[in-house]
Amino acid sequence: MQKYFLPGKDTWQNFEIVGEAYREAQITAALSRPVKRDQEVEETHEALLIPEPDNPYDPNAISVRVRGQVVGYLSREAAAVYSPVIHRIAGSGLVATTTARIWAVTRKSWDNSAGPRFFSNIRVYLPEPYQILPLNYQGQAHVAVLPWGGGLQVTGEDKHFDYLFNYIPKGGEGLVILTMHQLTQALKNGTERNLVEVRLDGERVGQLTSGSSAHFLPSITHAADFGKTVGVWAKIKGSGLAAELVIQGARAAELADSWLNTMPNFPELVPEAPSYAVPPAYIEVESRAAVPTHADLPQRSATSPRVPRGHVDITDKDRQHSPFIHRLAGVAAIILSIVVGGLLAAIPAIGPVLFVGCVVLGIMRNIRSRKIAVTLEEERISSQPQ
Repeated sequence: MQKYFLPGKDTWQNFEIVGEAYREAQITAALSRPVKRDQEVEETHEALLIPEPDNPYDPNAISVRVRGQVVGYLSREAAAVYSPVIHRIAGSGLVATTTARIWAVTRKSWDNSAGPRFFSNIRVYLPEPYQILPLNYQGQAHVAVLPWGGGLQVTGEDKHFDYLFNYIPKGGEGLVILTMHQLTQALKNGTERNLVEVRLDGERVGQLTSGSSAHFLPSITHAADFGKTVGVWAKIKGSGLAAELVIQGARAAELADSWLNTMPNFPELVPEAPSYAVPPAYIEVESRAAVPTHADLPQRSATSPRVPRGHVDITDKDRQHSPFIHRLAGVAAIILSIVVGGLLAAIPAIGPVLFVGCVVLGIMRNIRSRKIAVTLEEERISSQPQ
């Protein structure tokens, strides 16, 4: 199946999946090197989001697969939200593709149980549902869409509001694919300059400045040699009064040779519909008692996660970093407290007291950081059904 790469900056894995605590064998097989005791492994891989309409526990289930291994699932709540989009991609004969960051380690557990235990955490890049598919999906057969890049404002779109208004979604924000065309502009001194004109479904909706145009003109010329048109992702935002466009495309100097040599066409999508023909994809595991799917897991909300008894409460902000980073932060807190305390110790009379206070604060911060690290490792294991 052709891959459909989720648009956006996929180097930031922002979404935590569930069920990986039960999939040691699959995660180990997905990694490029073994997980040795007390040696943390952290890798980034391409990941496929595979809908499983035949999943006997949840027809909305969306599995996350890395190197052919099911390493986890989107939570039940997330799957319900994302299934219409992911099903449409699969129904178009495509496979939603993103990146996953896998962290894993084998070490003695917090509760001092016999033998080392396997801990893991997997996060994937997942934009908001309305930021996955373009609002205009037809007529892109000969359009090679640039890889996602830094944002640049389109100028002159205010003159085309009557046309752009038809594309503004109910939520006020969405994605469209614009095409880029060379525009030769005559100056008053008799010279000419080349700019980039952008069009939405063949209609002019603005242009880029001279400086911005220089980043894309070589790509437009190169595409013309292939008989193709350059497309670019753009964010459209507006209301009943105004609209703006911000393109998100890689500059010519940022394009890889592999893309320049192939200039792949944007894949065709089936029209939006209440349901789609999605092929079965559920994989029955050898022992469901040992490796349940996400449908068997106690579901927790993003704001009120279940935390093992005796552990420190953690937040979504804490989960943005790996256990290793939290341990490192704890050590840094002690070092910083000693340095600051040493400086304050020179103050007459109260210097020694301030020094002790700083060191105590550093130790307390270190203890909390270590507890957060351990809690992150054991959070899912504690939710395993007994």
